[in-house]
Amino acid sequence: MRAFPVFLLLATIPVAHAEPLPATYDLGVRVGGYGFKREGDDRAGHGWTECRMNGLGAFASRSVHGPLFVEAGLDMYTSADFPTPQPTMDLPIDRMSGLLSVAGGARTQVTSWLRGYVQVGGGVELTRVAVPYGQDRIMRETKVMPEGFVGAGVELKLGRGTYLGASFRTLMMGNFNYDPAGLAEGDWGVGTPDSREVFDASIDFAAQGQFHVRRDL
Repeated sequence: MRAFPVFLLLATIPVAHAEPLPATYDLGVRVGGYGFKREGDDRAGHGWTECRMNGLGAFASRSVHGPLFVEAGLDMYTSADFPTPQPTMDLPIDRMSGLLSVAGGARTQVTSWLRGYVQVGGGVELTRVAVPYGQDRIMRETKVMPEGFVGAGVELKLGRGTYLGASFRTLMMGNFNYDPAGLAEGDWGVGTPDSREVFDASIDFAAQGQFHVRRDL
């Protein structure tokens, strides 16, 4: 009988319910596109359409401390005319790129079902570029170039550990500026021009939008 009062005493002690710890790792897939800034064209919907690229990728991130996280990703992009067709004044460039990137960022919980984040990162781009030359020849070049970016995004919680998100990045990476008339065969005299000179990249800015699905592990 002495144990019964002790049992009642223990029953009155409030029990703390442990909150689930945030996931340390997650994996995701994403799809999106980017375009370079078109100099001198400030029309709405036209300013960031130069060398339009569409693609998809996979990424993984790890929480490191509080809201901070690190991320690594691999994306594949190809030149495209969707959703905006390529202007007739642009050289018909065929570009295929692989982007390997790492980033650091911070997340904030807006509501129980919505969170946002910012990040900054960089990496390398392996790109293969081709343009028509003459009537039946193609000029090609493969380059490895650095890239950097800053970005922000939001994520909507779909279920336990699953998020649907959208992000926007400003990229700083290599771009190729062409004068279509400058590739006329007669302008180079005898023989084909040096592709390294034609494909001399310069640093340029691009705007990128992506949608993704992320899953906590």
